[in-house]
Amino acid sequence: MTGIPPRGTVTSLRAPPKAIMLGRRGEHTVEHSQRLMAQGYLPFLVEQADAAMKKLRTEKIELLVMDVDVPEVGGVGFLETLRSDPAMHQLPVLVVSATDDVEALERCMEAGADDYLPRVFGPAMLSARVNAALDRRRSRDNEAMRKEMDVARNIQRDFLPESLPVIPRMEIDAALHPARQVSGDFYDAFQLAPSGNLMFVVGDVCDKGVGAALFMALFRSLIRASADPVGGGAISMIGGRRTLVLESLESATPGDLLTRVAGFTNNYIARLHGRTNMFATVFMAVIDPNYGYLTYLNAGHEPALVIAPDGSMQELRPTGPALGMMPDVPFTTVDLTLERGHTLFAFTDGMAEARNPSGEVFGAERVREMVREIVRGVAGAPASALVPKVVETMKSFGGQAEPHDDLTLLAATRL
Repeated sequence: MTGIPPRGTVTSLRAPPKAIMLGRRGEHTVEHSQRLMAQGYLPFLVEQADAAMKKLRTEKIELLVMDVDVPEVGGVGFLETLRSDPAMHQLPVLVVSATDDVEALERCMEAGADDYLPRVFGPAMLSARVNAALDRRRSRDNEAMRKEMDVARNIQRDFLPESLPVIPRMEIDAALHPARQVSGDFYDAFQLAPSGNLMFVVGDVCDKGVGAALFMALFRSLIRASADPVGGGAISMIGGRRTLVLESLESATPGDLLTRVAGFTNNYIARLHGRTNMFATVFMAVIDPNYGYLTYLNAGHEPALVIAPDGSMQELRPTGPALGMMPDVPFTTVDLTLERGHTLFAFTDGMAEARNPSGEVFGAERVREMVREIVRGVAGAPASALVPKVVETMKSFGGQAEPHDDLTLLAATRL
């Protein structure tokens, strides 16, 4: 096995991609290696299948150019072994026949080669075949990634409520529109036992994409399990139906519940996952649907709004830092009353930070003006009218522009 260094002085700090030339040395071997070097590759000449496989498994190889008749195992046998290994399944492979054996080339193509080269080829043909093979691999990789992201999106959708609570004297609606295939936003709405109070949650994990989506699932699960230990199954793990812990939870005030949930979630993330520097801004509220008592905790999140039928509104500003930034930080709550006809409206910053095709930002003031106009124009705009109207307005503003951030809305109207 011999590495053939490129001629001349290498001025780039980036190491050239490695390629393996597998097969017996022939009259065109050196010429072929020079062609690969001219394409920017560092070729290694390998004659035996075992040696090639070892190098493929221990080094980062970007391209394999192999003879149709690999010593010991044959070209088809080598390709079948190569393609059965997940780590090498996507490696671009070109096959060469010293005799231009068409049947042998076809068998290798059927076994997993990406393309073939004639016995004698020039730099233009090599460049075209290498680029075509790489393009096909990228296309297959992109398709595989698209399918994986579809699976991830469906799994993430399962972390959101399948349905919203149907409660007398309350109307609830929600929407989540990810900027990408998966989202770092989340929301939740559920009834607490045995009080019958409703808990609402809207959160936004920092960053975007897959990393944010993974932490979205973690944050949402921690909040739900700690807020609803009976329904979440936590109580059954520590003693069954009736325990001192359960009695303590049942007697806790909404403020106690929210500070406990925020503290537990914050400390878990900060202590166990602090090295990731991931955190989430979260708005949580507990509402008594009978009397309208509302207690909220805002962990560094966009201020939620309490909207009156005439369009006037009250901002529910942060009462503590984002969850997961540092352990043992204090969280406080605020009590107020959600009057009949008034709506609690929580959302993520994807609304204020939305951009139109010319790059103009929607802005926080325009958010409030939009909500005010909707409420005044649709007979008080209860939750079921407010949420779709907001989504429609945001889509109209964004036009064909790519979404800048996820958009999540949760509204609850006391009837």
